[in-house]
Amino acid sequence: MIRCLTGTVLSISPNGIVLDVHGIGFEIYCSRGVLTLCNTGETMTVITYLQVSESGISIFGFSNEQERELFLKITAIKGIGGKTGISVLSSLSGDEIIRGVIFSDVSIFTRVPGIGKKTAERICFELKNLIGDEFLSQTQSNAAGAEKLPQNQSNVLSTVSEALRSLGFNQGDINAALGIVRAAFGNDFAGLDEEKLIKAALKELQRK
Repeated sequence: MIRCLTGTVLSISPNGIVLDVHGIGFEIYCSRGVLTLCNTGETMTVITYLQVSESGISIFGFSNEQERELFLKITAIKGIGGKTGISVLSSLSGDEIIRGVIFSDVSIFTRVPGIGKKTAERICFELKNLIGDEFLSQTQSNAAGAEKLPQNQSNVLSTVSEALRSLGFNQGDINAALGIVRAAFGNDFAGLDEEKLIKAALKELQRK
């Protein structure tokens, strides 16, 4: 398994880079995070994932471990291959993906070339059960250049999720309920304290 590669950037394309590692040029399909950091002729280290499939061998590159883990979660969804997974990460930041999942915003995923509404709905729905609260916090703190949730709101959401999990609800249902609550309250959502948010989320969860 090739976990990372360090070398000189030979060329950059919209989909990835060619990295010269001791005279060997590796073609790497990259996330948006990598493409924004690299410059031709510079030396850089890329976090990688080597995929072997019927169509051949591919190397995918990421700017940090959180992007790599997010890629693995996306490609764990049936029917979503590596090329589609990296297309998501080259079109959207990690924070945008997390926002799309937690708020059930399918329109975020339809912005990815080649992904229609049905596939976007499936990605959004299935990632709810794959992404935990701890991963959510890590991704938000490491998504370079991405718009972040206010710290106090992020803390409230983490506390609310933990409280609801202690009541026996799974993270996927919790994320879906919070997305409904956010849509219902609109701009007032950010002003909800933990108690009000738990009550509102519980009301949605008990409808199931």
